[in-house]
Amino acid sequence: TQVSVPGNTNSVPSDQGGSNEADGVREDDIEQPSSPSVKKSEEKGIITVHEVKCKLYVKTTDPADKDAWKDKGMGQLSIKCKEGVSKGTKESKPTIVIRNDVGKVLLNALLYPGIKTNMQKNAVVAIFHTTADGDNNDAVVARTFLMRTKTQEDRDKLAAVIQEYAPAG
Repeated sequence: TQVSVPGNTNSVPSDQGGSNEADGVREDDIEQPSSPSVKKSEEKGIITVHEVKCKLYVKTTDPADKDAWKDKGMGQLSIKCKEGVSKGTKESKPTIVIRNDVGKVLLNALLYPGIKTNMQKNAVVAIFHTTADGDNNDAVVARTFLMRTKTQEDRDKLAAVIQEYAPAG
């Protein structure tokens, strides 16, 4: 087989050491590397109780900042708990995780007793305890996050699931 390369007057044979056809392996059969889309990793003993696509914003703590909400990007929100543990308990470790399309974690926080959700148009606002961005000391800080969903129905369901799975005080 001849492969012509633009700008190259010589044609180069594509298989130097014999044909793959003889081995019974066609190029179509060779496993192609998968696209960089995120594979859902199933953790053992952890179940996902709710998923929705949302846009995440975090409220800035800088009083000089005129734009109070910082856009953290779009992502897939998942609420996960331990399997076989009754919901609404500390042992269930209900966690909210938002990952963007390439798998970067935008938010990873535990739901806690007495968590307040504030409804806005197509959005849920809540305070989560997360490590501070860019700080290497891993200090946990309480910050206000806004999760904007596509519809009010998605918003209502998200707020209901947060309340349903948050541990009882």
